[in-house]
Amino acid sequence: MITVALELLIVVALVAILLLGRNLLRQLESLRAEIAAARIAGVLDHNEPVP
Repeated sequence: MITVALELLIVVALVAILLLGRNLLRQLESLRAEIAAARIAGVLDHNEPVP
């Protein structure tokens, strides 16, 4: 019974890590789009480091 609970806990943890990773990738893509838009608008120079 304990092994089943541990296996279920591991599966739940893996799903949580997967969802967190997808969320981080989505945020990274959004940040890249904002940086590209700022560069196109002339707010951020191409040679400036991105904070």
